[in-house]
Amino acid sequence: MENLLILGTTKRSTRFFTPLLLILPCLIFFGCSEPKEPWDLHTDQGTTLLEQGKFPEAEEELNKAMTLAEQFKDQDPRLIQSLTNLAILANAKGKPDEAEALLQQTISIHEKAPNPETANLAASLSNLGALYVTQKKFDQAQQHFERAITIREHAQGPDDPETIRDIENLAGLFVRQTQYAKAEPYLKRVLESSEKANESESPKLVEPLNNLALLYRAQEKYDQAETLLQRALTIKEKQLGPSNPNLLGSLNNLALLYSSAKQLTKATPLLERMVTITEEGFGKEHPRVAITLNQLAEIHRLQNQPEQAIPFIQRAISIIEKAEGPEHSGLTGPINNLAVLYFNTGQYKKADPLFQRAITLTEQTMGKSHFRVERALRNYAQLLRKTGRTEEALSHESRADDILAKNTAGPTKSD
Repeated sequence: MENLLILGTTKRSTRFFTPLLLILPCLIFFGCSEPKEPWDLHTDQGTTLLEQGKFPEAEEELNKAMTLAEQFKDQDPRLIQSLTNLAILANAKGKPDEAEALLQQTISIHEKAPNPETANLAASLSNLGALYVTQKKFDQAQQHFERAITIREHAQGPDDPETIRDIENLAGLFVRQTQYAKAEPYLKRVLESSEKANESESPKLVEPLNNLALLYRAQEKYDQAETLLQRALTIKEKQLGPSNPNLLGSLNNLALLYSSAKQLTKATPLLERMVTITEEGFGKEHPRVAITLNQLAEIHRLQNQPEQAIPFIQRAISIIEKAEGPEHSGLTGPINNLAVLYFNTGQYKKADPLFQRAITLTEQTMGKSHFRVERALRNYAQLLRKTGRTEEALSHESRADDILAKNTAGPTKSD
Protein backbone atom coordinates (compact mmCIF):
# COMPACT_ATOMS: atom_id res chain seq x y z
CA MET A 1 0.00 0.00 0.00
CA GLU A 2 1.33 3.45 -0.94
CA ASN A 3 2.20 5.84 1.86
CA LEU A 4 -0.53 8.37 1.18
CA LEU A 5 -1.73 10.71 3.85
CA ILE A 6 -5.21 10.27 5.27
CA LEU A 7 -6.57 13.48 6.72
CA GLY A 8 -8.18 13.31 10.12
CA THR A 9 -11.67 11.89 9.97
CA THR A 10 -12.05 10.89 13.59
CA LYS A 11 -12.34 13.51 16.28
CA ARG A 12 -10.23 12.55 19.25
CA SER A 13 -11.18 14.68 22.18
CA THR A 14 -8.47 15.50 24.69
CA ARG A 15 -10.64 17.40 27.13
CA PHE A 16 -11.49 14.72 29.64
CA PHE A 17 -11.96 16.65 32.83
CA THR A 18 -14.38 19.25 34.13
CA PRO A 19 -13.43 22.60 32.59
CA LEU A 20 -11.75 25.02 34.96
CA LEU A 21 -14.11 27.53 36.49
CA LEU A 22 -12.24 30.50 35.14
CA ILE A 23 -12.78 33.58 37.26
CA LEU A 24 -16.39 32.90 38.07
CA PRO A 25 -18.19 35.09 40.59
CA CYS A 26 -17.98 32.60 43.42
CA LEU A 27 -19.18 34.90 46.17
CA ILE A 28 -22.90 35.58 46.05
CA PHE A 29 -24.15 36.88 49.40
CA PHE A 30 -27.27 38.85 48.80
CA GLY A 31 -30.80 37.92 47.91
CA CYS A 32 -33.00 39.69 45.43
CA SER A 33 -35.19 41.52 47.96
CA GLU A 34 -36.93 44.74 46.97
CA PRO A 35 -36.11 47.57 47.02
CA LYS A 36 -32.48 46.97 46.10
CA GLU A 37 -29.66 49.08 47.44
CA PRO A 38 -27.53 51.12 44.98
CA TRP A 39 -24.63 48.63 45.23
CA ASP A 40 -26.95 45.79 44.19
CA LEU A 41 -28.36 47.78 41.27
CA HIS A 42 -24.95 48.72 39.87
CA THR A 43 -23.65 45.18 40.38
CA ASP A 44 -26.64 43.55 38.71
CA GLN A 45 -26.50 45.95 35.77
CA GLY A 46 -22.73 45.59 35.44
CA THR A 47 -22.73 41.80 35.46
CA THR A 48 -25.58 41.72 32.93
CA LEU A 49 -23.65 44.03 30.59
CA LEU A 50 -20.54 41.92 31.11
CA GLU A 51 -22.40 38.78 30.08
CA GLN A 52 -23.56 40.64 26.96
CA GLY A 53 -19.97 41.55 26.09
CA LYS A 54 -20.59 45.29 26.54
CA PHE A 55 -17.34 45.91 28.37
CA PRO A 56 -17.20 49.74 28.55
CA GLU A 57 -20.74 49.96 29.91
CA ALA A 58 -20.09 47.07 32.31
CA GLU A 59 -16.91 48.72 33.57
CA GLU A 60 -18.75 51.93 34.33
CA GLU A 61 -21.41 50.15 36.39
CA LEU A 62 -18.97 47.85 38.21
CA ASN A 63 -16.69 50.78 39.08
CA LYS A 64 -19.69 52.57 40.58
CA ALA A 65 -20.41 49.45 42.65
CA MET A 66 -16.75 49.32 43.66
CA THR A 67 -16.80 52.95 44.82
CA LEU A 68 -19.77 52.15 47.05
CA ALA A 69 -18.19 48.92 48.32
CA GLU A 70 -15.03 50.75 49.40
CA GLN A 71 -17.18 52.71 51.86
CA PHE A 72 -18.22 49.53 53.69
CA LYS A 73 -16.27 47.75 56.43
CA ASP A 74 -13.02 46.01 55.45
CA GLN A 75 -14.51 42.52 55.63
CA ASP A 76 -17.80 43.38 53.95
CA PRO A 77 -18.48 40.64 51.39
CA ARG A 78 -19.70 43.22 48.87
CA LEU A 79 -16.13 44.52 48.55
CA ILE A 80 -14.90 41.00 47.72
CA GLN A 81 -17.70 40.60 45.19
CA SER A 82 -16.88 43.91 43.49
CA LEU A 83 -13.19 43.08 43.26
CA THR A 84 -14.04 39.67 41.83
CA ASN A 85 -16.43 41.15 39.27
CA LEU A 86 -13.79 43.63 38.14
CA ALA A 87 -11.30 40.77 37.85
CA ILE A 88 -13.74 38.90 35.62
CA LEU A 89 -14.07 42.00 33.46
CA ALA A 90 -10.30 42.55 33.27
CA ASN A 91 -9.71 38.96 32.23
CA ALA A 92 -12.47 39.17 29.60
CA LYS A 93 -10.79 42.31 28.21
CA GLY A 94 -7.50 40.47 27.88
CA LYS A 95 -5.82 42.12 30.88
CA PRO A 96 -4.77 39.11 33.00
CA ASP A 97 -2.22 41.11 35.06
CA GLU A 98 -4.96 43.48 36.17
CA ALA A 99 -7.24 40.54 36.99
CA GLU A 100 -4.43 38.91 38.96
CA ALA A 101 -3.87 42.03 41.07
CA LEU A 102 -7.58 42.30 41.87
CA LEU A 103 -7.83 38.65 42.91
CA GLN A 104 -4.70 38.93 45.03
CA GLN A 105 -6.40 41.83 46.76
CA THR A 106 -9.40 39.64 47.62
CA ILE A 107 -7.07 37.04 49.11
CA SER A 108 -5.27 39.70 51.16
CA ILE A 109 -8.58 40.96 52.58
CA HIS A 110 -9.62 37.44 53.61
CA GLU A 111 -6.23 36.72 55.18
CA LYS A 112 -6.54 39.79 57.43
CA ALA A 113 -9.79 38.49 58.93
CA PRO A 114 -9.79 37.11 62.50
CA ASN A 115 -10.61 33.65 61.14
CA PRO A 116 -9.18 33.63 57.60
CA GLU A 117 -9.36 29.90 56.78
CA THR A 118 -12.89 30.01 55.38
CA ALA A 119 -14.65 28.88 52.23
CA ASN A 120 -14.59 32.49 51.03
CA LEU A 121 -10.79 32.52 51.06
CA ALA A 122 -10.80 29.18 49.25
CA ALA A 123 -13.06 30.68 46.56
CA SER A 124 -10.62 33.52 45.93
CA LEU A 125 -7.69 31.10 45.85
CA SER A 126 -9.56 28.94 43.32
CA ASN A 127 -10.28 31.94 41.12
CA LEU A 128 -6.64 33.03 41.13
CA GLY A 129 -5.53 29.44 40.49
CA ALA A 130 -7.81 29.26 37.45
CA LEU A 131 -6.41 32.56 36.17
CA TYR A 132 -2.87 31.24 36.56
CA VAL A 133 -3.84 28.26 34.41
CA THR A 134 -4.87 30.58 31.58
CA GLN A 135 -1.50 32.32 31.97
CA LYS A 136 0.29 28.94 31.93
CA LYS A 137 1.73 29.66 35.37
CA PHE A 138 1.13 26.06 36.33
CA ASP A 139 3.22 25.91 39.51
CA GLN A 140 1.42 28.91 40.97
CA ALA A 141 -1.95 27.48 39.90
CA GLN A 142 -1.15 24.20 41.62
CA GLN A 143 -0.20 25.95 44.86
CA HIS A 144 -3.44 27.90 44.94
CA PHE A 145 -5.65 24.92 44.13
CA GLU A 146 -3.92 22.78 46.76
CA ARG A 147 -4.31 25.46 49.41
CA ALA A 148 -7.97 25.95 48.47
CA ILE A 149 -8.58 22.21 48.77
CA THR A 150 -6.97 22.07 52.23
CA ILE A 151 -9.07 24.98 53.47
CA ARG A 152 -12.30 23.57 52.01
CA GLU A 153 -11.67 20.12 53.51
CA HIS A 154 -11.56 21.67 56.98
CA ALA A 155 -14.25 24.29 56.47
CA GLN A 156 -16.73 22.38 54.32
CA GLY A 157 -15.71 18.72 54.41
CA PRO A 158 -13.82 16.41 52.02
CA ASP A 159 -16.88 15.59 49.93
CA ASP A 160 -18.42 19.03 49.68
CA PRO A 161 -19.22 19.93 46.05
CA GLU A 162 -16.92 22.95 46.19
CA THR A 163 -14.07 20.81 47.52
CA ILE A 164 -14.64 18.34 44.72
CA ARG A 165 -14.73 21.15 42.16
CA ASP A 166 -11.27 22.28 43.24
CA ILE A 167 -10.02 18.70 43.10
CA GLU A 168 -11.34 18.46 39.53
CA ASN A 169 -9.56 21.70 38.68
CA LEU A 170 -6.29 20.38 40.12
CA ALA A 171 -6.69 17.14 38.16
CA GLY A 172 -7.39 19.20 35.05
CA LEU A 173 -4.21 21.18 35.64
CA PHE A 174 -2.16 17.99 35.74
CA VAL A 175 -3.88 16.70 32.59
CA ARG A 176 -3.02 19.90 30.73
CA GLN A 177 0.61 19.17 31.54
CA THR A 178 0.19 15.48 30.56
CA GLN A 179 1.06 14.54 34.13
CA TYR A 180 -1.49 11.75 34.08
CA ALA A 181 -0.11 9.82 37.05
CA LYS A 182 -0.56 12.91 39.25
CA ALA A 183 -4.10 13.48 37.97
CA GLU A 184 -5.23 9.89 38.54
CA PRO A 185 -5.66 9.88 42.35
CA TYR A 186 -7.66 13.11 42.20
CA LEU A 187 -10.03 11.82 39.52
CA LYS A 188 -10.42 8.60 41.52
CA ARG A 189 -11.34 10.68 44.54
CA VAL A 190 -13.92 12.63 42.53
CA LEU A 191 -15.55 9.37 41.43
CA GLU A 192 -15.46 7.89 44.95
CA SER A 193 -17.08 11.03 46.38
CA SER A 194 -19.79 10.93 43.73
CA GLU A 195 -20.43 7.25 44.49
CA LYS A 196 -20.86 8.07 48.17
CA ALA A 197 -23.38 10.79 47.43
CA ASN A 198 -25.46 9.00 44.79
CA GLU A 199 -27.14 5.71 43.93
CA SER A 200 -25.03 3.20 42.01
CA GLU A 201 -26.89 3.95 38.76
CA SER A 202 -27.27 7.70 39.19
CA PRO A 203 -26.71 9.84 36.07
CA LYS A 204 -24.47 12.03 38.22
CA LEU A 205 -21.83 9.30 38.06
CA VAL A 206 -21.48 9.49 34.28
CA GLU A 207 -19.15 12.49 34.15
CA PRO A 208 -16.63 11.28 36.76
CA LEU A 209 -16.69 7.80 35.20
CA ASN A 210 -15.94 9.27 31.78
CA ASN A 211 -13.22 11.58 33.10
CA LEU A 212 -11.32 8.78 34.82
CA ALA A 213 -11.86 6.42 31.89
CA LEU A 214 -10.46 8.89 29.38
CA LEU A 215 -7.47 9.47 31.64
CA TYR A 216 -6.90 5.71 31.60
CA ARG A 217 -7.14 5.78 27.81
CA ALA A 218 -4.42 8.42 27.68
CA GLN A 219 -2.31 6.16 29.91
CA GLU A 220 -3.09 3.17 27.64
CA LYS A 221 -4.80 1.38 30.54
CA TYR A 222 -7.44 0.17 28.13
CA ASP A 223 -9.07 -2.56 30.23
CA GLN A 224 -9.68 -0.20 33.14
CA ALA A 225 -11.00 2.46 30.80
CA GLU A 226 -13.35 0.01 29.12
CA THR A 227 -14.91 -1.04 32.43
CA LEU A 228 -15.67 2.55 33.38
CA LEU A 229 -16.99 3.56 29.95
CA GLN A 230 -19.24 0.50 29.78
CA ARG A 231 -20.62 1.39 33.20
CA ALA A 232 -21.28 5.00 32.13
CA LEU A 233 -23.03 3.79 28.97
CA THR A 234 -25.19 1.36 30.93
CA ILE A 235 -26.30 4.10 33.32
CA LYS A 236 -27.29 6.36 30.43
CA GLU A 237 -29.10 3.55 28.61
CA LYS A 238 -31.20 2.79 31.68
CA GLN A 239 -31.98 6.47 32.11
CA LEU A 240 -32.65 7.37 28.46
CA GLY A 241 -33.36 4.15 26.58
CA PRO A 242 -31.25 2.50 23.85
CA SER A 243 -31.86 5.00 21.03
CA ASN A 244 -31.59 8.42 22.63
CA PRO A 245 -29.17 10.82 20.86
CA ASN A 246 -27.71 11.72 24.25
CA LEU A 247 -26.05 8.29 24.17
CA LEU A 248 -23.81 9.35 21.29
CA GLY A 249 -21.09 10.84 23.50
CA SER A 250 -20.70 7.66 25.54
CA LEU A 251 -20.80 5.45 22.44
CA ASN A 252 -18.18 7.63 20.78
CA ASN A 253 -15.91 7.49 23.84
CA LEU A 254 -16.08 3.71 23.79
CA ALA A 255 -15.50 3.51 20.03
CA LEU A 256 -12.44 5.77 20.32
CA LEU A 257 -11.11 3.60 23.11
CA TYR A 258 -11.36 0.48 20.96
CA SER A 259 -9.72 2.32 18.09
CA SER A 260 -6.83 3.41 20.33
CA ALA A 261 -6.49 -0.14 21.65
CA LYS A 262 -6.50 -1.55 18.07
CA GLN A 263 -9.66 -3.50 18.89
CA LEU A 264 -11.28 -2.36 15.69
CA THR A 265 -13.88 -5.12 15.43
CA LYS A 266 -15.35 -3.88 18.72
CA ALA A 267 -15.49 -0.30 17.44
CA THR A 268 -17.41 -1.15 14.27
CA PRO A 269 -20.81 -2.10 15.80
CA LEU A 270 -20.68 0.91 18.11
CA LEU A 271 -20.21 3.27 15.17
CA GLU A 272 -22.94 1.50 13.21
CA ARG A 273 -25.26 2.00 16.17
CA MET A 274 -24.24 5.68 16.30
CA VAL A 275 -25.18 6.10 12.65
CA THR A 276 -28.63 4.59 13.30
CA ILE A 277 -29.25 6.73 16.40
CA THR A 278 -28.11 9.89 14.61
CA GLU A 279 -30.32 9.16 11.59
CA GLU A 280 -33.33 8.53 13.78
CA GLY A 281 -32.67 11.55 15.98
CA PHE A 282 -31.64 14.15 13.41
CA GLY A 283 -32.54 12.79 9.99
CA LYS A 284 -30.57 10.79 7.42
CA GLU A 285 -29.19 13.89 5.71
CA HIS A 286 -28.01 15.69 8.84
CA PRO A 287 -24.29 16.69 8.95
CA ARG A 288 -23.90 14.78 12.21
CA VAL A 289 -24.52 11.59 10.26
CA ALA A 290 -21.59 12.46 7.99
CA ILE A 291 -19.23 12.75 10.97
CA THR A 292 -20.01 9.23 12.14
CA LEU A 293 -19.91 7.83 8.59
CA ASN A 294 -16.38 9.20 8.28
CA GLN A 295 -15.42 7.51 11.54
CA LEU A 296 -16.92 4.24 10.35
CA ALA A 297 -15.05 4.50 7.05
CA GLU A 298 -11.78 5.07 8.93
CA ILE A 299 -12.32 1.95 11.03
CA HIS A 300 -12.80 -0.12 7.88
CA ARG A 301 -9.73 1.49 6.30
CA LEU A 302 -7.63 0.59 9.34
CA GLN A 303 -8.81 -3.01 8.95
CA ASN A 304 -7.68 -2.94 5.29
CA GLN A 305 -11.28 -3.06 4.09
CA PRO A 306 -11.30 -0.23 1.51
CA GLU A 307 -14.29 -1.56 -0.43
CA GLN A 308 -16.39 -1.32 2.73
CA ALA A 309 -14.99 2.11 3.61
CA ILE A 310 -15.69 3.73 0.23
CA PRO A 311 -19.54 3.78 0.38
CA PHE A 312 -19.48 5.43 3.81
CA ILE A 313 -17.20 8.26 2.66
CA GLN A 314 -19.22 8.70 -0.53
CA ARG A 315 -22.39 9.11 1.48
CA ALA A 316 -20.68 11.47 3.95
CA ILE A 317 -19.55 13.69 1.07
CA SER A 318 -23.05 13.73 -0.39
CA ILE A 319 -24.57 14.76 2.95
CA ILE A 320 -22.08 17.60 3.48
CA GLU A 321 -22.54 18.87 -0.07
CA LYS A 322 -26.32 19.00 0.36
CA ALA A 323 -26.20 20.58 3.79
CA GLU A 324 -23.26 22.96 3.45
CA GLY A 325 -22.58 23.34 -0.26
CA PRO A 326 -19.91 21.86 -2.56
CA GLU A 327 -17.14 24.22 -1.41
CA HIS A 328 -17.42 23.73 2.35
CA SER A 329 -14.16 23.23 4.26
CA GLY A 330 -15.59 20.12 5.88
CA LEU A 331 -15.29 18.34 2.54
CA THR A 332 -11.50 18.58 2.27
CA GLY A 333 -10.77 15.57 4.49
CA PRO A 334 -13.44 13.21 3.13
CA ILE A 335 -12.63 14.03 -0.52
CA ASN A 336 -8.92 13.46 0.05
CA ASN A 337 -9.58 10.23 1.89
CA LEU A 338 -11.92 8.91 -0.79
CA ALA A 339 -9.22 9.66 -3.37
CA VAL A 340 -6.68 7.76 -1.26
CA LEU A 341 -9.00 4.76 -1.05
CA TYR A 342 -9.51 4.77 -4.82
CA PHE A 343 -5.75 5.03 -5.30
CA ASN A 344 -5.07 2.14 -2.95
CA THR A 345 -7.56 -0.04 -4.82
CA GLY A 346 -6.09 0.83 -8.23
CA GLN A 347 -9.03 3.03 -9.32
CA TYR A 348 -6.77 5.80 -10.59
CA LYS A 349 -9.27 7.45 -12.93
CA LYS A 350 -11.67 7.95 -10.02
CA ALA A 351 -8.90 9.14 -7.70
CA ASP A 352 -7.42 11.74 -10.07
CA PRO A 353 -10.25 14.34 -10.12
CA LEU A 354 -10.81 13.91 -6.40
CA PHE A 355 -7.16 14.70 -5.61
CA GLN A 356 -7.39 17.79 -7.80
CA ARG A 357 -10.61 18.86 -6.10
CA ALA A 358 -9.07 18.28 -2.66
CA ILE A 359 -6.11 20.53 -3.54
CA THR A 360 -8.32 23.33 -4.90
CA LEU A 361 -10.82 23.21 -2.05
CA THR A 362 -8.11 23.15 0.60
CA GLU A 363 -6.44 26.17 -1.01
CA GLN A 364 -9.75 28.04 -1.11
CA THR A 365 -10.80 27.30 2.46
CA MET A 366 -7.49 27.12 4.33
CA GLY A 367 -5.01 29.14 2.29
CA LYS A 368 -2.44 28.14 -0.33
CA SER A 369 0.30 27.63 2.27
CA HIS A 370 -1.68 25.46 4.68
CA PHE A 371 -0.03 22.19 5.68
CA ARG A 372 -3.04 20.28 4.36
CA VAL A 373 -2.32 21.68 0.90
CA GLU A 374 1.17 20.23 1.16
CA ARG A 375 -0.26 16.83 2.06
CA ALA A 376 -2.79 16.93 -0.76
CA LEU A 377 -0.06 17.85 -3.26
CA ARG A 378 2.13 14.95 -2.15
CA ASN A 379 -0.79 12.54 -2.38
CA TYR A 380 -1.57 13.65 -5.92
CA ALA A 381 2.10 13.48 -6.87
CA GLN A 382 2.13 9.80 -5.98
CA LEU A 383 -0.78 9.16 -8.33
CA LEU A 384 0.94 11.17 -11.06
CA ARG A 385 4.07 9.06 -10.70
CA LYS A 386 2.03 5.88 -10.69
CA THR A 387 0.40 6.88 -13.99
CA GLY A 388 3.64 7.93 -15.67
CA ARG A 389 3.27 11.73 -15.37
CA THR A 390 6.65 12.30 -13.74
CA GLU A 391 7.11 15.95 -14.71
CA GLU A 392 3.73 16.89 -13.20
CA ALA A 393 4.61 14.90 -10.07
CA LEU A 394 7.91 16.78 -9.69
CA SER A 395 6.09 20.10 -10.04
CA HIS A 396 3.62 19.20 -7.28
CA GLU A 397 6.38 17.85 -5.03
CA SER A 398 8.41 21.02 -5.52
CA ARG A 399 5.47 23.14 -4.48
CA ALA A 400 4.84 20.89 -1.49
CA ASP A 401 8.50 21.30 -0.48
CA ASP A 402 8.14 25.08 -0.68
CA ILE A 403 5.06 25.01 1.58
CA LEU A 404 6.85 22.74 4.06
CA ALA A 405 9.88 25.04 4.13
CA LYS A 406 7.69 28.10 4.66
CA ASN A 407 5.75 26.49 7.51
CA THR A 408 8.89 25.08 9.13
CA ALA A 409 10.56 28.50 9.05
CA GLY A 410 7.80 29.98 11.21
CA PRO A 411 4.13 31.00 11.21
CA THR A 412 2.97 32.91 8.16
CA LYS A 413 -0.27 34.51 7.10
CA SER A 414 -2.59 32.48 4.96
CA ASP A 415 -2.72 33.42 1.30
